[in-house]
Amino acid sequence: MSPHPLRVLYVDDEEYLLDLAKIFLERTKEFIVDTCTSAVKALDMLHHTPFDAIISDYQMPEMDGIEFLIQVRAEIGDIPFILFTGKGREEVVIRAIDNGVDFYLQKGGDPKSQFSELVHKIKKSVERIQAVRALAENEERMRLALDGAKEGHWDVNIVTGKTYISPRACEMLGYPQDELQEILGFNRRSIIHPEDISKTEQIMKDYFQGKTGFFQVEQRLRMKCGEWKWMLVRGKVIEYDENHHPVRFVGTYTDITEQKQVEAELLLAKKDWETIFRAVGNPTFILDVDHTIIDANEAVLQMTGKSLEEIKGLKCWNIFHDPNGTSHPFGCPLEKMRSSGIMETVTIDAEIFNKTLMVSCTPVVDESGKIIKAIHIATDVTENIHLERYLQENRDYLNQIFTSVREGIVIVDAYTHEILDINPAAAQMIGAPKEEIILQRYHNYFFSSDCEKCPITDLMPEIDNSEQVLITTEGRKIPIIKYAVPFSFHGRECLLVTFIDNSEREKIYFDLLGAYRQLSDAKEELKSQYDDLVTLQNSLQASEIKYRSIIETTPNIIWDLSLDGIISYINPQCQDILGYTAEELIGLPIISLIPPDNQDDARHYLINRPSHDPNIITLDLPFIHKNGSVVILNIRSSHIVDMYGGQGGYRCVALDITDLIHSKHELEEKNRQVEQLIEQKTLFLYQLAHDLRTPLTPIIGMGPLLLDSVSDSDTRDYVRIFLDNISYLWKMIEEILVHVQLNSMYSLDTVEPCNLHTLIDDAITSNQHLAQQNELIIENNVDSDLVIPVLKLYTDLAFRNIINNAIKYNVPKGKVTISASAQGHDLIISISDTGVGIPKAIQDKIWDELFTGDISRKDPLSKGLGLPIAKKIIELQNGSIGVISDGHLTGSTFLIRLPYNGYNGE
Repeated sequence: MSPHPLRVLYVDDEEYLLDLAKIFLERTKEFIVDTCTSAVKALDMLHHTPFDAIISDYQMPEMDGIEFLIQVRAEIGDIPFILFTGKGREEVVIRAIDNGVDFYLQKGGDPKSQFSELVHKIKKSVERIQAVRALAENEERMRLALDGAKEGHWDVNIVTGKTYISPRACEMLGYPQDELQEILGFNRRSIIHPEDISKTEQIMKDYFQGKTGFFQVEQRLRMKCGEWKWMLVRGKVIEYDENHHPVRFVGTYTDITEQKQVEAELLLAKKDWETIFRAVGNPTFILDVDHTIIDANEAVLQMTGKSLEEIKGLKCWNIFHDPNGTSHPFGCPLEKMRSSGIMETVTIDAEIFNKTLMVSCTPVVDESGKIIKAIHIATDVTENIHLERYLQENRDYLNQIFTSVREGIVIVDAYTHEILDINPAAAQMIGAPKEEIILQRYHNYFFSSDCEKCPITDLMPEIDNSEQVLITTEGRKIPIIKYAVPFSFHGRECLLVTFIDNSEREKIYFDLLGAYRQLSDAKEELKSQYDDLVTLQNSLQASEIKYRSIIETTPNIIWDLSLDGIISYINPQCQDILGYTAEELIGLPIISLIPPDNQDDARHYLINRPSHDPNIITLDLPFIHKNGSVVILNIRSSHIVDMYGGQGGYRCVALDITDLIHSKHELEEKNRQVEQLIEQKTLFLYQLAHDLRTPLTPIIGMGPLLLDSVSDSDTRDYVRIFLDNISYLWKMIEEILVHVQLNSMYSLDTVEPCNLHTLIDDAITSNQHLAQQNELIIENNVDSDLVIPVLKLYTDLAFRNIINNAIKYNVPKGKVTISASAQGHDLIISISDTGVGIPKAIQDKIWDELFTGDISRKDPLSKGLGLPIAKKIIELQNGSIGVISDGHLTGSTFLIRLPYNGYNGE
């Protein structure tokens, strides 16, 4: 229910009942009640005020309760409506139900009990409508999710042949939607590869016979163009007719063509593993989970100077740390891998070799997912560590120059002309904090003859050395000398602009112009200033080179392509992501790294782009790793413009998103499972609420009699009735909860040796009272020494339910016979009765939840859960159960098969 009070509209022409109901309902703190004496006025209120539920009398002037209900359904919709009236005629009830009333409650009787029942019905009607709306929203959300997913999905009516195919599925196979729907609805075999038809039909047959939980098959489907595409087809029947025949079949298509190709490639790659392992340049071990060396490659033998026989059997720490050590060092990557279950990489100091090594441990698992070995690879990163330290020192050095130089320095985006960074000297000249200047347009502060054009990006010179005017935030104009060069900054095309205050220089220039002859020594001073500018220029050029080194250490792959798609530059990160060194890739076509099915996309987006397209293209493409695996890269590609404005090639930045794609697929699968669990939970909770309504009625009605008749002679009878209903309610709740619990299980793996004769005796004892009432004879002919492996708690419940069924539907003075015999690896248990029998038409239905036959409906304690629970328990233990009966008054025999294999309990 909602955490906020429900707003209820109560319509009745008797005002004292309105007041009484308002007091009672609002006293529960769960309702806010508005009242109205006329259905006509109430309709007007409903158009202006939202309500959660409506309570209405039947007989009212102007408009009665049924007419009011009809108007509400036509104008307002599915708001819960409860008819609360003293009229008890059958035709009133029928009309109310026909027009969509949620509940019908008669006035009269004990007010407390009556209003308690009214509270209950209001809550239940609101809960039901909320559940219906939530279900509709979930179905629509699921439909949208499937339409937006990369998988295609389908929905087939098996009876009519009507088929829905999602746009994604049509796109995958290249058919128009109406044509594909007709083929899959009436001529499905025509697009299935002939070699896959028999397999597909057998899997579908097994699914429809209940041998599998869902339909799943890998098959080749013919595309519109005539080519074959591998598909993973999964489906499930979500609707059956009254005879439990499948009606609605839904599922998905997943393109696994690339996966099949990869599987074939991996099969070939496996043959090359030994050669690669031996020849790889990095020292590589094969370890067991206890750090013992099983195998080592040639690089290990060269590094250690030992033979393979000398190394085998040692611990890995004996090689890198301490030859006499008895335990792994702190931070060991193998220990981390054993804990996490995934590849772990650490950097260690190998004291024995005086080197810094980057060590990775990759798990090798068996079919059950248990780690059985690890691949231990060591890479010498000693020089890299020194280089990183050197680069950090250079970064600190550049930053010190950037912040301390007296000249103004501004970094500007070459296309948007936004200021990306500025040094303190430039901010001081402009007269504003750095934070206010960042992301402002360059021309807001720097003025030239054509402020809308950039000398470099628009006029295409290599450098720009000119005089401009700096406009401060106070509006003051300062003449400056500006020097600008293009460079790359954090992957963006930028301009590095340096400038100096030219005010003093201009003053000196005009002074020198009037007194040139007297101040000839000023020539040397100006020359000195010029030399300073040259020095600054050289310093900036050195900074550009150092900034380029930053690109070489970025975690992303950055490459430049020529116009025909040849790699002209690629940074070293390609080795970490694709396994190739930069030297191996430079000069190769980028297409050679991409699977054949994706090469057309690569040519379209990475090579054959129109020269006039300035946009940055973003796309995901698979690349083939050096080891044969597939790596998914997110690529941002843009044109390279040469100094003359022409197209010089393409520059791309690529991010490895392989793990992200895999995580996304796992998340989608988890969401699908959660949706199924929510649907199952909702169904059981609704059924539970429905079945609890009947036993609650006598409890509420007889409660006051119990309190008022503590000494009356009839009290004993009332108490017995009360307790019987409580017992009935408890039994039904227990069966429902057991059923819910069993439906959440996949198997009952924990078994124990149980004496079958004793187990049957216990089940007979629990039903003895009922057997004595019907004067039945029950014979337990099971061998007293027979022991079977079962889960006793649940198996006892199964036998109790089946024997109870044999007793309830037996004839007076009838007989129940129980026996057991071994057949092959199974034990067959027979429970036969001389009862009324089970008609063949319903023998398949008795296992359905909540099914009750004609005879069962006369038994108030039968709710159709006993046999389904027994069947679920038997099947969870890899067994089966069936029934044999010829029909009316011929008795029934239940045959239970359980795994046995001559089990003796040892």
